[in-house]
Amino acid sequence: MKKLLYYDQDSSRIRAGTIALSKLFEVSIAGNLLELAAIMKEQKPEILLLGFASHDYTFNAYHLDCIHRSILSARTGDEEDCSPLSIFIMVEFGKHAFIHGAASDSPGKSRLEALRALPSSEVHVIHPPLQIGKIPSIIFSAVENAGLPAAGPARPVFRCPFADAHSPIIGKSKNFRRMISQIRSYADEQRPVLITGETGTGKELAARSLHSWSRRKHNPFVALNCAAIPATLFESEMFGTERGAYTDASSRSGALEQAHNGTLFLDEIGSLSAASQPSLLRVLESREYRRLGSAQSHSAQFRLVSASCLNLIDLTAEKRFRNDLLFRIADFIIEIPPLRERTEDILLLVRHFCTQFSKDIYDIEDNALDKLSAHDWPGNIRELQSVIARACARRIAGKISEDDIEFLTGISRLGPGKA
Repeated sequence: MKKLLYYDQDSSRIRAGTIALSKLFEVSIAGNLLELAAIMKEQKPEILLLGFASHDYTFNAYHLDCIHRSILSARTGDEEDCSPLSIFIMVEFGKHAFIHGAASDSPGKSRLEALRALPSSEVHVIHPPLQIGKIPSIIFSAVENAGLPAAGPARPVFRCPFADAHSPIIGKSKNFRRMISQIRSYADEQRPVLITGETGTGKELAARSLHSWSRRKHNPFVALNCAAIPATLFESEMFGTERGAYTDASSRSGALEQAHNGTLFLDEIGSLSAASQPSLLRVLESREYRRLGSAQSHSAQFRLVSASCLNLIDLTAEKRFRNDLLFRIADFIIEIPPLRERTEDILLLVRHFCTQFSKDIYDIEDNALDKLSAHDWPGNIRELQSVIARACARRIAGKISEDDIEFLTGISRLGPGKA
């Protein structure tokens, strides 16, 4: 187990937090800032969890200064002593307010930037409302992905680029690392990206990662599911409407306006109707659009990321998708590998889903893992999530066994007339 040092301004959640954390980490508790400095120097933990509950920016800035000095003091000496450190900051009262406040009275770098500038350090800001029991899962996922030293050879570094407590990107397999490398490479490009992959592989998570690693990360990420938009509503959803454009129409912004200077994600773009495709093509060519019922043109400043589980080449051959639109949306292509081609990641995903669905189950027996690895996963990660949810519902505590694993193919046994 990795060493974790826990310090919290809110003493009421320390006991529950320690119980939850101790199932995955070797936990030490610092009752005050002096104890934190002493434990940092003596034990050199790999993970530092800090809980902030105060709204007083000056008070919090003081805490961050003391923590920064404690880390520097613990790392004095040889450069080789700078072992990787993951710092997790829980903020109760609004992440953006905290970050602004941490920098508000600083003449140079903010307190958070000073922590981020430490050698071999990663800083994650966690914004509840979250049950304290969910925090270990978030930390475990991020630390596993960050490649912190463990028994055996070091793994390539990967850090989940956005905070999504329920669906972080998780993996260490070769195919997974190749995908992450592509996402990193294309993140700061401005040209359109097409993400392909089977259903349930996590195409939207990849799109959000592209946004979060890009220079647009502080601007909006707007997602539209093309399969769920009727052709008659596409233009109003995409371009917005002016009052009176049609009966009962009110003035409202569309996805393009909402995604200004950010990222527009069009999921299942292969399902876009033939009537809607020319409208999208025109925007991509002219970089301008008009609200329905308006004569005024607006500049369309956004980065387009599209996704499809359908083969768009086949759709163009069948005249169901425009050739010229395909060339406009696919300057870069990222293929998300199916779960059956990244079985190394199943254990990490199972542990994450176990902590998501149960506060007691955190591991899985080898025979159950073998059963999962042998499955072909037509529903990919979404299917695995459902399988683990059912397994957790069958168990109260302990490890998930082979008998707890049930795939949807078993439903055929429950047909009419069968008990």
